[in-house]
Amino acid sequence: MKLRYKISIWVALALAGSLLWGGSVWLWLVGICAGKFLFRMLLTIVLAIAVYILTYVLIIGAILWILIS
Repeated sequence: MKLRYKISIWVALALAGSLLWGGSVWLWLVGICAGKFLFRMLLTIVLAIAVYILTYVLIIGAILWILIS
């Protein structure tokens, strides 16, 4: 998607939020951008923890398989 379409979608969301719940358009736009950043950060942390746990499960499973065999 082109950058100008993305920007126009974010501005439209900020305008809609500002009209529905009051407040400044700039505050809504900053809130949307900050929320997007925090969501990406949270998703990255969750994926890193999942990969960490799966790696250790694989290592322990391989050790147990070798010891049992």
